[in-house]
Amino acid sequence: MAVKVTDPVFDGTTGRGGHGGRRTHIIRLLRDAREPLTADQVAKRVDLPTSVARGHLEALVDAGMAVRDVQSRTTPGRPKTAYRGVLPNQTHERAHGFRLLAEILAASVASSNPDSAEWMYQVGAEWGRCLMSRAPHIEPEDEAEVVEKLVDKLDALWFAPELFDEEDPPTLCLFNCPFGDSTRRYPEVVCQLHAGMINGALEEMGSDYRMVHLEAHLPGHKCEGRLGPGATRMTKVPLSVPTRAEKSDKEK
Repeated sequence: MAVKVTDPVFDGTTGRGGHGGRRTHIIRLLRDAREPLTADQVAKRVDLPTSVARGHLEALVDAGMAVRDVQSRTTPGRPKTAYRGVLPNQTHERAHGFRLLAEILAASVASSNPDSAEWMYQVGAEWGRCLMSRAPHIEPEDEAEVVEKLVDKLDALWFAPELFDEEDPPTLCLFNCPFGDSTRRYPEVVCQLHAGMINGALEEMGSDYRMVHLEAHLPGHKCEGRLGPGATRMTKVPLSVPTRAEKSDKEK
């Protein structure tokens, strides 16, 4: 089924800056922590100097994505400053509503459309083409530059991407999924949406690369997408989702 997006697409991105996904990882730590974390605690978990971690935390506070929590002391000395995440996917009541809505929509698509994987892939591909068509048009010089632009966009969309380019073609790893548990319950819907978005973006930038295989829900909460020469218009991406037994074996 052909899918066409006619209205403007607003992706909510703020640009990557130079942090290479670090702030996305830090936001995930703040979101998942039961208590606010200090700069020292964050630094140890993401393997950064405390001063660098504090810089990222303060930048997130300035962007409205984290808040400071000044902790009282029972001994003499300056009070410690800790940080809490305030992203929409944090575990608070409003965020739960967004996640529930995503789950309802994914379940509806999966149950009502026998070709949900192909349909959602096409939706994602159109989304990706629209996202990149809105970006400033600068002709990429080579495939490496195209993939770097894709990584920038995915980072701004909070996928926490990393590119492993030791091999040619490279592998794209995504360490965060904004859709959360819906991806695990309905991978043929949500994962195909994301794969389509990536391939639509690559097509719009004139790349010969496509994501030709996606392995989802690997240990470490990551997904791996293998890039390679692909058809201009694919119907969907081959998708591998490990079973619970396979996940347990890999994590041992």
